[in-house]
Amino acid sequence: MEFRHLKTFQAIVKTGSFLQAAERLQYAQSTITLHIQQLEAELGVKVFLRQGKKIQLTAAGKALESHANFLLQRAALLNQEMMELVAGKTGHLRIGCVEPVASLQLPKLLVEFCRQYPKVRLTLETGVTEVISQGVAAGKLDLAICSPPTAKLGLNFTLMFYDPMALLIPESHTLSQKEQIYVSDLAGERLLLTEPNCPYRMIFEQKVLSQGINPYSGLEIMSLKALERMVVSGLGIGVMPAAIINPPPKNAVVKNISNLKLELPIGLALAAEKTIPGLALDLLIETLTKGLKSYYQTNSLSKDL
Repeated sequence: MEFRHLKTFQAIVKTGSFLQAAERLQYAQSTITLHIQQLEAELGVKVFLRQGKKIQLTAAGKALESHANFLLQRAALLNQEMMELVAGKTGHLRIGCVEPVASLQLPKLLVEFCRQYPKVRLTLETGVTEVISQGVAAGKLDLAICSPPTAKLGLNFTLMFYDPMALLIPESHTLSQKEQIYVSDLAGERLLLTEPNCPYRMIFEQKVLSQGINPYSGLEIMSLKALERMVVSGLGIGVMPAAIINPPPKNAVVKNISNLKLELPIGLALAAEKTIPGLALDLLIETLTKGLKSYYQTNSLSKDL
């Protein structure tokens, strides 16, 4: 059943004639007649009784009238929703993001995005790159803000910034007094690391192992906040994203490793192909790219440490 046939039927009912319906819809009268003939053929019943120039609804026509108005209203709403969807004014976006970006930088950007597009629904999932990039590849997430995903997932990755890492050292520790700390200074120290598949830990281990030092001390702490508190309590030296410890907590100091550049590349991971162009996703990508690049250009933590 075609909506144009229902619109023609509705116009005839409202105007009371085929001629006036043709004038309202700007069709030829023969087109109006054809639409009704096609509608009646599809339904298998007559919807109008014609008596000269007068017409009246059959029982089937009256039944159709009660449904036609509802169907056309729903079609209009659907059309409006599709237009808003293509224009980026509505939809449901699912975002994956690594910490600490999700806690420190993302809230402000999402508040502004939701203010501009209040009909867009957002779902935020935090996790390590391995998990959220797999979510994008499986279609469970629309995008991920993370370190470069594994190539076998087939995702597109656009670099946005480098997130610096640093050491958080208890004030009572001898290394807190040193002007410069080198990789060799970490030999034998109790290092507090995040979970094994955390990209920050992975980049740190790769860099330190290449210098002949094994950083593993048997302590793995899944929460960055808990890791910070363990350092303050004097348990050991924390290896953390610099953003989350700037400024440093009381009774602890932040230090760089002088002969080692610790930075984690962060960017947007997206599926290689999008099925519908012009979605709110495009507007969100634009918001995130501009906002995060601007933040890290004006708040370069690596320069402050």
